Amino acid sequence: MTPVVEARGLSRTYRRGRLRVPAVSDVDLTVAAGTVVGVEGPSGSGKSTLLRLLMRLEAPDSGELLLDGHASRRTAPGWAMPVFQDARASLDARWPVWRTVAEPLLRTDRAARRAAALDWLSRVGLGHVDPDARPRELSGGQCQRVAVARALIARPRVVFADEPTASLDATTAAGITRLLRAAADEHGTALVVVSHDADRLAVLADRIVRMDAGRLTA
Repeated sequence: MTPVVEARGLSRTYRRGRLRVPAVSDVDLTVAAGTVVGVEGPSGSGKSTLLRLLMRLEAPDSGELLLDGHASRRTAPGWAMPVFQDARASLDARWPVWRTVAEPLLRTDRAARRAAALDWLSRVGLGHVDPDARPRELSGGQCQRVAVARALIARPRVVFADEPTASLDATTAAGITRLLRAAADEHGTALVVVSHDADRLAVLADRIVRMDAGRLTA
């Protein structure tokens, strides 16, 4: 079966004055449908840079990224969904949270989008929150759950999540972990999850790789 995401020799180096700092070095990574790959490692090891490369938010200096086996694939909106570490910054400050959650449902009428958004807000433990609230009215942890709901609502092909439970208490984090796991098991979504929480990754992931100084190890 063709992998959903396949990285071959991805490398990315940043310039800091006269210095060249390698952030990601010759990384190979394959993620199949319905599989959760966890990426752990210390701060500054290149985990978030790797995720940005996989999401095509940055271009690698070298290497190749294949999506469903194609290097030049132009994916449809909602094919891949992110959960950024700074969730509040990733939400449109002008939009009510229900609209943010429903953003991937492009071909659905407004009433159906709102109903689906309310359902997902409830699933992530925000059923009590005013769906017309703006991100500034929510806590960091609430914004993180809005981002997770937005990522999962349209059953994407792949989700890239950077510390998706970092701002949550243990009980809420466990609930979000179950939703992410269910996306893989029930809908075949591939997930790449970056986290410092080794115990949480052990529950969520099928496979965990470690990143250290820009390189992946099994």
